[in-house]
Amino acid sequence: MPQDAALPRELACVSLVADQDAVARYAELTRDFNPIHLNAEFAAGTSFGRPIAHGTLGLNLVIEALERTFGAVPEDARLEVRFIAPVPVGATIRAGGHLTDEATGSYEIFVETASGERAVAGTCTIGAAPEIRNTGASKI
Repeated sequence: MPQDAALPRELACVSLVADQDAVARYAELTRDFNPIHLNAEFAAGTSFGRPIAHGTLGLNLVIEALERTFGAVPEDARLEVRFIAPVPVGATIRAGGHLTDEATGSYEIFVETASGERAVAGTCTIGAAPEIRNTGASKI
């Protein structure tokens, strides 16, 4: 994307059914075999009561939304996210975002279930990171 091009108002919206097969394939990919994701009997004994998808599985949908919007993830993209709710295995999730501040290149981003419950929320900033200055003034 050229430096002087206007930023799109919306990120492409992408979705995924986080079914048992998708979660099992993601576990293989990431080598994360935590039984909270894969074992219904184990998960039934946790506070979630049932298997939940990996949080980063949903976060990867944000990355895919960025790729679809910009053709690739911009090299200067920065994400700040919070995982705010679990996604039950079997849920359909979608990710996207909208531009909140064109001057700073900031987008509000999300991953949510089909019912609209947010699982991941945060910001994505497209553009150079702010300069961090060391003033030498810190005191311990």
